[in-house]
Amino acid sequence: MGKKAATNEVIDGLISALRDVDAGVGWRACQALEKMGEKAATNEVINGLINALRNVHADVRWRACKALGEMGEKAATDEVINGLVNALRDVDVYVRRNACQALRKVGEKAALNGVINGLVNALRDVHADVRWEACGALGKMGEKAATNEVINGLVNALRDVDAGVRWDACEALGKMGEKAATNEVINGLVKVLRDIDVYVRRYACEALGNVGEKAATNEVINGVVNALRDVDAGVRRRIYEVLKRIGEKAATNEVINGLVNALRDVDAGVGWRAWQALGEMREKAATNEVINGLINALRDTDADVRRCACEALRRMGEKAATNKVINEHINALLDVNAGVGWRAWQALEKMGEKAATNEVINGLVNALWDADADVRRCAYEALGIMVEK
Repeated sequence: MGKKAATNEVIDGLISALRDVDAGVGWRACQALEKMGEKAATNEVINGLINALRNVHADVRWRACKALGEMGEKAATDEVINGLVNALRDVDVYVRRNACQALRKVGEKAALNGVINGLVNALRDVHADVRWEACGALGKMGEKAATNEVINGLVNALRDVDAGVRWDACEALGKMGEKAATNEVINGLVKVLRDIDVYVRRYACEALGNVGEKAATNEVINGVVNALRDVDAGVRRRIYEVLKRIGEKAATNEVINGLVNALRDVDAGVGWRAWQALGEMREKAATNEVINGLINALRDTDADVRRCACEALRRMGEKAATNKVINEHINALLDVNAGVGWRAWQALEKMGEKAATNEVINGLVNALWDADADVRRCAYEALGIMVEK
């Protein structure tokens, strides 16, 4: 029945049941309160569940942890948090795991020194599921939990024997952002880009993307080059977030060559992300190979690829303003996808005087009557800039 059963009479009965000598009764009372969630989060219920954390029966204790986790912000009191921290040292693995889970749901409100220290200890638990729940709880606290002890604990967790712990550690470090951008963290994440588990590699990519420009080291860039060839399309897609954040600093020959190869990836999502990454590198990526690859992409069957190719060429500006590029953009002005069309206008506008040919101007004049308002606006702006020049 869940929340619909959360009447005063039912709740009072469940509070009494929490004190029952029969473990099965206490367990079911916790379960019922868990299903009611925030609707049952009265002071009496919360106090009853805190007492249940000390029940002699482990099944009641872990179910009480789960129930407190569903009570929302009302349960984020000092008494509840202290009770859950004590439960992190429980002899029963299910109690410890569910205490971590409950603290994870409380999130930033639980980011107190005592809680953080308890979770750091839980990172060394003998049971893998406790360790990965501890990683998750620390990640939920975000930057507030980014102490030296936490970061060191999570770096060690990147080497855990359990893949679930490793990818949760990656995720937690990613959520701490630039506060976690130490050399040890970055080097640890680069190493797990080669992890045997695909999800670890995916989360390592995301974490490096969140670390920001501090990740623009030679080791990271070399790791990125390898990740561009990963067998998993999900890894290849996510590595572009790292390149976007690093931007021009990642514009080495090896990276650019890797991105040019990625333009032909069988996964369309990888292809258009490669265009985006090349666009972030701006003029540094404006090599003949890149420009030729982008010209081919302007004729791709996928609209996202065509759109990203226009955007990448726009960012490269006058360096990309070859006759071939300009002619392809003239064709793109008439693309069936309006988003491609107006990005083509923007690209021609950025190419300046080199793009002010009769064909371009005629195309822009025709675009003044386009059905799409964005296309018309971009055409006006592009013509205005060309007239000024």
